[in-house]
Amino acid sequence: MDEEKNLNEQSNLNEERMLNEEAWTYLDEAMFTSSLISKKEREKGVVDDIDDIYPRTKAETEHMDEMLNRAEEVVEHPGDRDYVERYNMLREIVDWSKKRHSTWMWSLIAGALLGAGIFYYFKKDQEDDILRAKVEREQVQQWKTVKVGQTAYDKCPSQHANDAYSLRLTSAEKYKMYKLIDYKSWSESALQSAGEYKQRADTASTKERKESFLKSKLSSEESAAKYRANYDSINAMDFAQIHEMAKNDLAKRVENEESHGNTLRNYMIYLLILIPLYIITGYPHGYTITRHRRRAGCMNIFRKVGFGLASFCFGAGLAMSLLPDYKVKTTYSDGSTSTHTESDPGNIIVIVLKIGLMIAGAFIFCFVASVIMTIETFYGLVENFNWSGWMKKLMPPKKPVDVPQAA
Repeated sequence: MDEEKNLNEQSNLNEERMLNEEAWTYLDEAMFTSSLISKKEREKGVVDDIDDIYPRTKAETEHMDEMLNRAEEVVEHPGDRDYVERYNMLREIVDWSKKRHSTWMWSLIAGALLGAGIFYYFKKDQEDDILRAKVEREQVQQWKTVKVGQTAYDKCPSQHANDAYSLRLTSAEKYKMYKLIDYKSWSESALQSAGEYKQRADTASTKERKESFLKSKLSSEESAAKYRANYDSINAMDFAQIHEMAKNDLAKRVENEESHGNTLRNYMIYLLILIPLYIITGYPHGYTITRHRRRAGCMNIFRKVGFGLASFCFGAGLAMSLLPDYKVKTTYSDGSTSTHTESDPGNIIVIVLKIGLMIAGAFIFCFVASVIMTIETFYGLVENFNWSGWMKKLMPPKKPVDVPQAA
């Protein structure tokens, strides 16, 4: 009885398959539409990975949809279980491919917001540096004219006094001396390096190492000669020349500080603009997701590794704040004792390391988020919008030009 029942079921299935033969033809064509399917799979009639059935372009999606619609029109036995199962699977794939899906992530937006906050903080701090540079420039412009003497090279100190930097802009003499000490220090340092390279060349074990050390020695001697020439040039300057040099130096400093401040502001603005663009462009069609799933996989790995490293740095920094103090027991002259806790002086190094790790973690988090958002926003703008269609609508059609016919 069981064998007869199985034969009847198989006969019914074959009959249903024959009734739906044309519909199955359309289903097969729909199933093998995607360009992700290999030639070998097409010849075998079997797809090894169901993910490869997903269409990767709008044209492939529309073709699959059309084949499914045709199958639905010609099916003669819609109750065929195998047909229904295959049709529903392909229909779900087509429907998913046609829809737009949200791919943007809150964690990346949080990283961009943190980055914008960091740039804002440094921009406000940079404003103080710009103001300080402008005050110093004004201080130099107010110098009184005095006679500026020369200093013999062997009489010039090789190191600055402790207050030399803060006093260098108070007069032309102090500024000139500050520059002379700089160049003498650099020249002597280069000569010292040249002597060390000569010693290494004399004891080199191979010809190649000897030639390398001699080349470095020559470079250091050239640097020493250049610094000495600059020393002599500045030493010969009078007040007007020193004043002009100082004004140029301070003008460049103001320019550099302002440029640095503008860079910080521009990065902050960039991140604030990037956030809404990232969200707007983060709704690709399903077929676009399929087409670039390898790129998405690479971005996902980069995000996980970057965020993992940032979490490690930040977490390690936080964990260091839990380091315990140590107990100190004090015995007094009357024999009484007391116990209190004190911080371990060695923890100062740990505190510095803790702050450094937390800052590094924050910067890594912001960097990874901004890089991924920039890449995904760029491709989102290119791939998720029909720019050519919009341009055609915006551009007025060209009017035909009447060409006069020859008589």
